[in-house]
Amino acid sequence: MRACLAVSVRQPREQITPAVLTAARRAIVEAVPVPADAWRTAEWISPDGGTALLAWSNEPCEAPFPEPILTSGDRALSYCGYLGGKGDADVLLGADVLGDEVDDIGGCFSVFRAGPDGFEAATSMTRACPVYHAEAGGLRFAASRALLAHLAARAAATGVSRPAPVYDLMALQSMVRHGFFVSDETPFEGVQAVPNAAGLVARRGRGVVVVPRPLPEQGPVPRGRKEARERVEPLAEALLAAVEPFRQHVRPMRLALSGGRDSRLIAAACHAAGVPFFGATHGLADSPDVVLAQRVAEVLGVECQVTVDRQKSGAVVVRHPVRRAHALVRMCEGMNSAYEGVNRWADYDPEPRSSGSGGERLRGGFLTDQRDLTRDGVHGRLKTIFLAQREFLREDANAYAERYYDQWAERYERDGVDVLDKLHMFYKTGRWLAGSHTATLMNWAYYHPFLDNRVVREALALPVQWRLSEEPVALVMEAFAPRLRDVPFDGRRWRFERTRSLRHWRGRRRRASPPSTGAAGFNWRKSYGPELAGVFREHILDGPSELFSILDRGAVERRLAEVPPRRPGQSWNLLTLSVLLSGAWREAEPVDLPDVEVPLPAS
Repeated sequence: MRACLAVSVRQPREQITPAVLTAARRAIVEAVPVPADAWRTAEWISPDGGTALLAWSNEPCEAPFPEPILTSGDRALSYCGYLGGKGDADVLLGADVLGDEVDDIGGCFSVFRAGPDGFEAATSMTRACPVYHAEAGGLRFAASRALLAHLAARAAATGVSRPAPVYDLMALQSMVRHGFFVSDETPFEGVQAVPNAAGLVARRGRGVVVVPRPLPEQGPVPRGRKEARERVEPLAEALLAAVEPFRQHVRPMRLALSGGRDSRLIAAACHAAGVPFFGATHGLADSPDVVLAQRVAEVLGVECQVTVDRQKSGAVVVRHPVRRAHALVRMCEGMNSAYEGVNRWADYDPEPRSSGSGGERLRGGFLTDQRDLTRDGVHGRLKTIFLAQREFLREDANAYAERYYDQWAERYERDGVDVLDKLHMFYKTGRWLAGSHTATLMNWAYYHPFLDNRVVREALALPVQWRLSEEPVALVMEAFAPRLRDVPFDGRRWRFERTRSLRHWRGRRRRASPPSTGAAGFNWRKSYGPELAGVFREHILDGPSELFSILDRGAVERRLAEVPPRRPGQSWNLLTLSVLLSGAWREAEPVDLPDVEVPLPAS
């Protein structure tokens, strides 16, 4: 992975002090859980000392990995993630402004460009590689990590070389509800995320400006079979281009396969493009994901490696929840819940990897599980997104969230059901996925074809009602690998099959077999017993008092007393916030906490 920090003075003829740059260099140790000796560092500082670009990389110093900073004339460029093709970095370096050229480039990335008069930063369509910005002490900051921007800004404001974070407690109300942010806020005071498909411009002597780029206009629903095939051709071409970067590597691509449609479509695209790959899956041996992943690999003629989950005497062995939360906060900066698992640091392995993550972009985002598409139904979903679990939050925190609900309820009057697709892209993909995406980039050469800039643009150009039917995905998959039609999915058929059947799909309505045992579909994070419940109670109720400045303590106590829990995700969310606000994540992980055995249900 690469991490970037751009700094510029607010006024001409001023300079960045050496103390701020020293603090910024030190902040990377806390901002990203990578050992200091694993970084390759690079710096560019303008001749007058008023603008700086700092970059760090733990990738190998060899092709296809770029240098941390690229230069041309009086400009310097760094980017996180990956670009779609050769020459793209030169285009970004030479562009007058980081505008329309960004949308013509493939890949999943964020861009930072510095020059003698300040800096610019830009997000891609999905912002899975984010940009965060802050101002303090007469300086502007933009970074790929929120904590990096925050600690550098705090150093500029306080003069302290290792400042303590200051938390935006009210912004955390969203984490209580869902375990991710549904706004551009962050846990850190004064730090905001740059929106999707937008540029941040910080010129000396001028204000900081966020410049949005227009999203694609949606065309009408196709009127017939021939037109439908024609309409998905640009999306199919973009997907084929999105798997081309795998060819840059000598080793075949490892694809995380499951029983669903998204990873299967990536497999089909690689098959059609002739890109070398193999499947990899994990779980209990008879789980649908494992069984169906093996069938997909067999049809496409590739290997599928299976990793069986750890078990011991009828139990799943898991890491202690506090250790899990500690690692999660360090990796995702307190913007994801410990309910989710993310990778930990390991020596970088340049093996190319991918998955079906982000496939909701092709299928309508939050619309994929929204049955009621009436006005009342969509407004109800908006309330769930912004105001769920309100009984656990204090009155001022709920009033704070009402503002966001009102904004999107108003936007519904203009955009209709499309608001649920955009909300998913802005906040589920753009905020929830960003942390785990960074974790994968830290360990491997990881690619996300569904988050590819051009793929997303072509998907958004298709009408959301049609994408919701899943017919565009089915047509593309059929074009890439027709034989996959005979392999069922885990759980449900194509959505369009419920209301109508394309002629050649008739007779192929097959569902995956249910798990053969109770253990096969077991999720220990949801079905835990008294031992884990006790851990949650101890570390939440006896945690930092600041947490209860936004929480109703009585409601939390009642929820934590439930065994088994009705809403287990809430407990994980609160544990994550407790570890965040305690500051314990700034110290070494508490290795003295033992692993926990969670009993499996009877067969």
